[in-house]
Amino acid sequence: MQQRQCLILQGESLWLNEQALALYHKASDTQRLYLSDTDQAGSVAVPIKQATQYLGRELALVVFDCCQPFSADALGAIIGCLKAGGVLILLVPNTFNSLWLARLIEVAADYAESIHHVKQPESLPMLALDIDTSEPTSVQPSVEQQQAIEAVLKVVSGHRRRPLLISSDRGRGKTALLGMAAAALLKLGKTKLVVTGPAKANSDALFEHASLALPAAMKTPRGLHWQDGEIEFVAPDLLLKTKPAADLLIVDEAAAIPLHMLEQLLQSYARVVFASTLHGYEGTGRGFALAFKKTLDTHTPDWRSLSLTQPIRWADNDRLEKFSFDALLLNAEPVAAESVAAANMQNVQFEWLSRAQLLANETLLRQVFGLMVLAHYRTRPSDLQMMLDRDDISIAVLRYQDNVVATVWLVDEPALDADLAGKVFAGERRLKGQLLPQSLLAHAGLPDAGDYHYKRIIRIAVHPELHSKGLGSFFLTQLKQAMRGKTDLIGTSYAMDERVCEFWLKNGLKPVRLGQHLDQVTGSVSVLMLLPISGRGKALFDKAEHALSQQWPYLIQRQLKWLPVNQLICLNQAVLAFEQHVTDSEQLQIECFAYAQRSLESTEIALWKWLSSAIGKQALEKVEPKAKTALMLVLMQQRDISDVAISLGLSGRGELLAVLRQAVSEALSAASPVDTK
Repeated sequence: MQQRQCLILQGESLWLNEQALALYHKASDTQRLYLSDTDQAGSVAVPIKQATQYLGRELALVVFDCCQPFSADALGAIIGCLKAGGVLILLVPNTFNSLWLARLIEVAADYAESIHHVKQPESLPMLALDIDTSEPTSVQPSVEQQQAIEAVLKVVSGHRRRPLLISSDRGRGKTALLGMAAAALLKLGKTKLVVTGPAKANSDALFEHASLALPAAMKTPRGLHWQDGEIEFVAPDLLLKTKPAADLLIVDEAAAIPLHMLEQLLQSYARVVFASTLHGYEGTGRGFALAFKKTLDTHTPDWRSLSLTQPIRWADNDRLEKFSFDALLLNAEPVAAESVAAANMQNVQFEWLSRAQLLANETLLRQVFGLMVLAHYRTRPSDLQMMLDRDDISIAVLRYQDNVVATVWLVDEPALDADLAGKVFAGERRLKGQLLPQSLLAHAGLPDAGDYHYKRIIRIAVHPELHSKGLGSFFLTQLKQAMRGKTDLIGTSYAMDERVCEFWLKNGLKPVRLGQHLDQVTGSVSVLMLLPISGRGKALFDKAEHALSQQWPYLIQRQLKWLPVNQLICLNQAVLAFEQHVTDSEQLQIECFAYAQRSLESTEIALWKWLSSAIGKQALEKVEPKAKTALMLVLMQQRDISDVAISLGLSGRGELLAVLRQAVSEALSAASPVDTK
């Protein structure tokens, strides 16, 4: 196969467009793409934000306009669509206002043999665009793909609960082999195969290759039919709601789906194949793999893995792929574990890093970004772009012998103009950024929230070799000290996770607002937490904490009614205690419910007051998990009795009441008099 090439054109916009169009028109209509957010290219230009719509396409020539602000994710996405012998043309201005773009050009200089840098008015090099544009009528799998296809078939024919995880970098034919395997299964008599993923467009190659192997198949909006069999795409959220029967579930681009949803899919289907990209524009599969393998080990310890290394779409040792890895830091990794194993709170140093330091030291930059890539598997090239280009981003690290062992990224959110803050509070304006003051004004209802200066933690990561050694808490202690006199409050916002919540609570942050709806991406409620740094910040913090505690009983029965019980218990412990005094009369009612036959309806208010104060206390920890869940669903979230019984697998109201009585009696028996009155 031919090597792919890259041409960087640098100059004024009119000259850039003239040169780009001359090359663009040399490629066939179906194999070219001009991505630009300017109107210079006229009708041929496609907005850069639409780059991901071309995933699954194979292109011979791509023009990418870097003269206007754009997301680095789009560049990473489109490079993977360029096939062997293809040409990528980057248009860059004479002067850069982006450190990220300046670095990209510096990295390109290391690839002079395959990346041509032409400056106005230099003449263009000769570029070969002799590429086969015929449509394939059949596809023969490579040796690696055939081995993977056989592994997929074994998931269906072998023992249950032995899922397969297929991983590779882009261009290795991962999605294509899934389509070939799906076709083979229909030929073997299987009738229902379900495919899920972040979007159907990402899985188009799967259906195309299945269709090539099944020429008589009929295409449908959601997949294809062949004889008595069907391959159907179902979005992850709909799949979890409907749970259709399937001979096999194929999860394409699993790293782009929240872990909690993958865990539910794993528990709902006995035969599953997961496919994930290792290094991609959409986030790293390496960080995903570390997290997801723990889930697989827990639920399906006999799971198997398979990796693909042979490129299908381009040549071995493709220089453009290597350039994209280096320029976008797709392959960034933290320092080796053995180099930091001896780090502890006594021998690490807290340090702020400037963008100049990061740009001048590639090793340092890779350690910082690589650590974040491993800790947050949704870290993308646009995060590197943000880190280098935004003036409001601050980077702090802990170093051990010059090696980065922890990093935190913060965004500055200064006080707002009084008129603007008033409009945000009134719901007449929304801000781009400024998440903390906007949320406190518009949602928490604190009219003076715009008067304060905030530092919002957007990322924090500790080297995996050093987890559970207290370095994360030590890091935050150092950060708090460094922030004194420089801000009023430190805050963070994240998708609710018990472990994350417990970490922030341990370090003094408290919840002051929860999102009103479950996030469509994570399936969790968002949590906003604050920590006061200044005296005036403490005044706002107290008001925010008090406001949430007053709203809490209402919220958990309305907006948070469908919050998972384990998350509800964790948050309930964190919200400023709204202690409910249980009277002697109410205590007697509770005991009669637990040990006799007093009705739930006659005791519900007393039970609610008791449970509100009992959450988090040792007595409730003695209650069996299913019974504790029943208590939370019925008393705290006020769910329908019949729905609760069904969700817990109980026969009906009578069995549920028995479970509730048993739960209360167990808690009362374990509690001291102080706990129950």
